[in-house]
Amino acid sequence: MALHPAAARLESVTQQRLNDEIYFCRLGIPYEPESLLKVLRERKPKTAVPAACHGLANLGAKEAIPELRALADFSHADTKATSVLAVARLGGSQATPWLMECLSQKGTDKGYVLWALAAVGDPSAYEAVRQWFTPILKKLEKDPGSDKRGKSIFAIAYLEQVTDAHPDASTLLERFHAVVPSLGPSIRTQLAQFTRSYARSTTNQT
Repeated sequence: MALHPAAARLESVTQQRLNDEIYFCRLGIPYEPESLLKVLRERKPKTAVPAACHGLANLGAKEAIPELRALADFSHADTKATSVLAVARLGGSQATPWLMECLSQKGTDKGYVLWALAAVGDPSAYEAVRQWFTPILKKLEKDPGSDKRGKSIFAIAYLEQVTDAHPDASTLLERFHAVVPSLGPSIRTQLAQFTRSYARSTTNQT
C-alpha cells in the first residue's frame, strides 16, 4: 500500500541523503548517529542542526529521539521543524502522545506538528487535531485568506486518513472542500503535494 503523500514526503530521498553526507563530510563530521547526535547536543555548528535531524531519521537512530524532542521549541525555525518531523519518522505511532502535546505547547511550529501527525496517521490524535482545526476552518469559511501559512493543509492530510475510525471527520473535510476554490494557488498546490483528496492537479479546482 502506497504511503500517504504527507508521509511519503518525509521518506529519505537517495539524492538528498547523498547531499547530506557530502555536506557533513565537508564539515569533517562522519555521517553516523553518534557524530550527528553530538551536533544536536552541542547545538553546533548551528546551521548543521536541521540536517543532523534529517540524518538521524535517515539512519533510523531511535536513540536520538530524546534529543530531537528537546528541540521542538528551539529558537531556530528550521531546527524546530526538522526535529519534530524526525521524531515522527523514528517513533511512528509511539510518538503520537508527544506530538499531541506539541500541538498545544507554546513555541512549537504547529504546521510541522500537524505534518508529523499526518505522516503518522494515528486515529488516536483525532480529537486534538479536531479541536485545533475547527476554529481555523471557521476563519477560513469567513475569510479564505486567513490561513496564510497553509497550516490547514496538514490537518486535511491527517483527517482524510481517519474517516473510517472517525466518520465525523468527513463533515470537516466537506466544509473545507467548499472553501478550496477560494484559496490561493500556493495553498492549492501544497494540497496537491501533501494530500490524497487534492492530488489530481496542482489546483484541483479548475
